[in-house]
Amino acid sequence: MEVSRLLGEVAALADEIEDAESAQRARDEAGAVSAQAARVVVVGEKKRGKSSLINALLRRPGLLPVDVDIATSVHITLFYAPSEQAVVVDETHPEGLPITLDRIAEYAALDPRTQEMRHFGVREVSVGLPEQLLGAGLDLVDTPGVGGLVAGHAALTLAALSQADALLFVVNGSSELTASECKFLARATERIASVVFVLTQTDKYPKWRDTLAASQRLVAAHASRFAAAPWFAVSSRFREDALREAAAGRAERAEVLESRSGFGPLERALAGGIAARAGELRAANAAYAARQVLDKLTKDTKERQRSLHRDPQLLEVLAARTAALKAGGLADAGWKSELDRGFRELTERASLEYQRNLTILQVTAESWANEADTATATQIAHDFDAGLQAIWADLRTQVGEGVVEIAAALARSLGEEGIDVLGADVPYPEQLAARSLLRTSDPRASGFGGVLQRVVPAMPAISGTTLVAHMLFAAVNPLWIVAIGGFAGMQLMGANAERAERQRARVDVQRHIVSVAGQARFEFGNALRNLIDSLRQQLIETTQARMRARLAELNRAHAEAKRNLAKSDQALEPQLTECKRVLTQLAGLSQRAQALTARDGALGLSGPGQPGGGPP
Repeated sequence: MEVSRLLGEVAALADEIEDAESAQRARDEAGAVSAQAARVVVVGEKKRGKSSLINALLRRPGLLPVDVDIATSVHITLFYAPSEQAVVVDETHPEGLPITLDRIAEYAALDPRTQEMRHFGVREVSVGLPEQLLGAGLDLVDTPGVGGLVAGHAALTLAALSQADALLFVVNGSSELTASECKFLARATERIASVVFVLTQTDKYPKWRDTLAASQRLVAAHASRFAAAPWFAVSSRFREDALREAAAGRAERAEVLESRSGFGPLERALAGGIAARAGELRAANAAYAARQVLDKLTKDTKERQRSLHRDPQLLEVLAARTAALKAGGLADAGWKSELDRGFRELTERASLEYQRNLTILQVTAESWANEADTATATQIAHDFDAGLQAIWADLRTQVGEGVVEIAAALARSLGEEGIDVLGADVPYPEQLAARSLLRTSDPRASGFGGVLQRVVPAMPAISGTTLVAHMLFAAVNPLWIVAIGGFAGMQLMGANAERAERQRARVDVQRHIVSVAGQARFEFGNALRNLIDSLRQQLIETTQARMRARLAELNRAHAEAKRNLAKSDQALEPQLTECKRVLTQLAGLSQRAQALTARDGALGLSGPGQPGGGPP
């Protein structure tokens, strides 16, 4: 990559003129830009074919579970790696637990019997694969479905979009966009600029073109910013069939199926559009960082040139700058007061935001809990917990962006450009991670005793219905009357038991919401304070280190200027020549950095709003 070569040359030149700090910064930027891949978040409601789509994109049928719902709160990140690998991050393995690919569902999917996670505390599953699409510079993030009862899944996915380069929105040919999908897209416009739509299962739904047209109209109405986004119609089954035919040596049949699958245009858009454009934008950012380093090197070299010309006023200038740095930087606490004020304001904003979001989530969840039954109580609890994780993810993003602003303001006030943007992370509070629904125990015993406990309360109902039956059917055999009455009474007993079970489920989920929300307020507050304190201390230490380094540079420049005053022009001529060479080289590098910075623009995908592929 051109910007990586540029940064390498900047680092080499900085080493040559003995500016180790600038050299290291240039190397760090080069390493960062080459290591980054475009992050694409894949979104879709349950049963839209999202996991099958990812499996087909990676030519790995069966990689991600498709027959069960992806577990609440768990994102699966797929990235390029030279060999297969998978790692689970949970509360007991924060550094990561290696697993085999065939255990992905075990950690990332709900148990179909209990609807609970098999392993509690799982926060993320990362999968590395030596696949061409990922190697082109893409990370794919598979997310839980966005159609949750309390929209916790959707909120968690929206939080992920703040750190993404593009959204891959998956629907299928069965029906147009749902209300929850339209709502999600409307909110997504606040988080991300680039989206690609994929309509799946074209082999299953013959009228998929009508569905696509209706969905496009809904996008234009509810998320007009994405009205011109490209659509791609695909069939994961045709891609899988093509892979099997190719493996069996039937190349011609495989080629036909691959063409009908529609995956070719989608892959080209992802690799040639999103990945390439994201790489260009990151390169532009790296080029801007290179310009900052080059500006500093140029300024210092010009001052050295002035020293070699034996400018008598330079000593006074350097002495004044040294005194100012000591008084206004290392010695003066004014900048620390400014820093503290910025962090106090950030803490207040962040606290108000997370408490407001938590209140909204709790109120919404409780409204759903009032309508819960045994089938939905666990789903509501899971979705509420996912919403909490989304609030935490948004909180970290807000704090990170706030620290960038504080660091930039501090750099301007001190006159020192390039104070590093710091990264600090506080993990999701383990006390809140993956808590199962708090259930009220059934007070009734099991076995024969339990049967008696259920039947005895129903005896009045049985007797009553038997009496009614006797009055209505006096001429009927008494045994039939008893049977009819007993049956009716048991039905009433079952209805009463069902109502009791439903009420207990509502109590369970409401108790869970109140308990976890109360703990979240406490835990989030502590975690936020820890995060702010950590970032503040890191910024102070970085600023002081940069001041000390700058002070050392000024002292060296002052000592060199003093020595040069005692030398002759002839003695300094070789150094002047070298100084001119360095300035010429710096000017050339600056021009290249300027040109790279100017490269920007929108994503170039397929025709606006038109399907990029699909069966004929």
